[in-house]
Amino acid sequence: MKLTEIVKLRLCVLTGFLCLHSIFATAQLCTGTKGDPIVNVTFGVGHAPLPPNTTTYEYARGCPAKGQYTISNFLFGCGGNWVQMTGDHTLNYNGNYMMVNAENTPGIVHLDTASGLCPNITYEYAAFITNVMQSPLTCGGHAVLPNLTFRIEKLDGTLLASYNTGDIPITNVKSWKQYGTTFNNPAGNDAVVLKLVANAAPGCGNGFALDDITFRQCSPVAVNLTIDGSTDAANVCADYTNPFIMKGTFSAGLTDPVIVWQNSLDSGLTWNDIPGENTNTYQVPHRYSGTILYRMEVADRGNINSLTCRVPSNVIYTEIHPVPQHIAPQNILGCLSQDFVLPPSDPKALSIRWTLSNGDTSNDPALVIQNLKPRDTGLYTLQENFYFGCVRLDTFYLSAFPGIRISVDTAHSLCQGNSEILSATSSVPGTFKWIPAAGLSNDAIGNPVATPQQFTNYQVIVTNSYGCKDSAYVPISVYKNPVAQAGPDKIILSGDTATLNASVRGTNVNYYWSPSLFMNDSHSLNPYVYPPQEMNYTLNVVSTVGCGTATDDVKISVYKDIFIPNAFTPNGDGINDVFRIIPYENYKVNRFCIYDRWGKLMFETTDAHNGWDGTINGIPAAAGVYIYYVEMQNRQKKISKKGTIILLR
Repeated sequence: MKLTEIVKLRLCVLTGFLCLHSIFATAQLCTGTKGDPIVNVTFGVGHAPLPPNTTTYEYARGCPAKGQYTISNFLFGCGGNWVQMTGDHTLNYNGNYMMVNAENTPGIVHLDTASGLCPNITYEYAAFITNVMQSPLTCGGHAVLPNLTFRIEKLDGTLLASYNTGDIPITNVKSWKQYGTTFNNPAGNDAVVLKLVANAAPGCGNGFALDDITFRQCSPVAVNLTIDGSTDAANVCADYTNPFIMKGTFSAGLTDPVIVWQNSLDSGLTWNDIPGENTNTYQVPHRYSGTILYRMEVADRGNINSLTCRVPSNVIYTEIHPVPQHIAPQNILGCLSQDFVLPPSDPKALSIRWTLSNGDTSNDPALVIQNLKPRDTGLYTLQENFYFGCVRLDTFYLSAFPGIRISVDTAHSLCQGNSEILSATSSVPGTFKWIPAAGLSNDAIGNPVATPQQFTNYQVIVTNSYGCKDSAYVPISVYKNPVAQAGPDKIILSGDTATLNASVRGTNVNYYWSPSLFMNDSHSLNPYVYPPQEMNYTLNVVSTVGCGTATDDVKISVYKDIFIPNAFTPNGDGINDVFRIIPYENYKVNRFCIYDRWGKLMFETTDAHNGWDGTINGIPAAAGVYIYYVEMQNRQKKISKKGTIILLR
């Protein structure tokens, strides 16, 4: 033993913890063929503590304190200055890692057991580890660095191999690196204890995270697999004809090699031995659908029944894709002297090829036979090529029959409610169909009466006895008839003005008021008027496209003073049940109040449309005399009025 190694061993003993250095094993990750993991700790996707006796550290929810660990996929702000930890080492943001705070706390980070081992087989024990501290933020720039030891022991505690990571440096960001070692399992031993130990030197710091702890075979034997001479995935159509021959090869290194073929039906989660397949050539059974993975494994004859001792090949992916649905042979109809559009190809096809009746070919996916002739009659084939070698071949027999032509007369624009006879004729006898049928007297004749209510573009289709068709369009514009709305009647006080609120509708209309007396603009929809006495104004609307005229009247009542009734009868008969003031044009009600004879307020409002129904808090008031006060105002003046009203029962 070298002097430096003796010194290191003594230092470990002085710290009170067994931390054997690489005296027993040289750090070397597997560079050969790795077998399926016997131990595979990924820490899952949930947040839960490790099973009992797996670690000597205490579980914590969230950031771990000294002597604690946690299982998480997203942590930041731990240790005061540790780096943000998002996702596991595979960049899966939902994947967990184990974070440990080993400050001044040496202990077992992770403990596991692997069994079913074979003698004289090399195995690898490894894990991905990253420092989680930052410099100079953590511990004032003097943080104790993580230092871990991988220990492989027999079940009785005998040390088989040990590897020390050395101090894992600070990188200020997460920096996953795989650490580990390989060892050769001695004869007579079929199980080992795996210990990952934190060597905690005294002082502040020692924060780290780990992920994907694995223990698996590491073989110098290289196993290679091909399918039809290629290592690529085999994606084929269900009508494939190649035999799917797989061949496996392996390098030297086994004394008495034996072969086992396997398949997986669940994307590699589980593998199944294929009975009776023990040569280096395997013909994949023909199938019509599904995904299956294949691989070959080799081992010495004495170890072939132990899954932990086999050396696997690369994996070959095979998937059978369904054949595109075939279309039964079709008879299609073409019309002489008209362009004929062949059936469209599938838009998912990578390429297509038409073979015409005369032997010509075309790659046009929207092929048109122009001016169809009798010689174009015959068999047409369409070949469509899809992904994965899928091919669809469809056939069509084209028959050419005499065509038909249609001619139509141009229609005129109509006033709303008027009609016109449409005219369509065909070159040979045929049946007619008009679309849409709305507004037509009959949609199945050549000359229907059309009474559309709005613009309509009628299509007429004519069909002869062979099924040949032709079509044309007849658009009809519809003019809207004039409509006049003079607005509500108005009440004004003498000397005041009212604004008329009129509206008109119709296509291309003019309008004016009559008479134009006491009006500021007779050609405005909203003129203001100021008649000295009651007057009716007429709004005249005239169509400029010949669709007639329309009129409507509005009455302007002129009062000398505010009219207020002297009595009302709130008996529910619908006549004079409410005492209210008339809402005069351009006036707002500042106040409308009702008092009893002793000055008690019975009712109050500022809404001219509101009135007193003769009740007080829902209870009918007594019949008698009441006092009212009204105050109204427009832009120029304020009017107030006070008087009495008699409530009769």
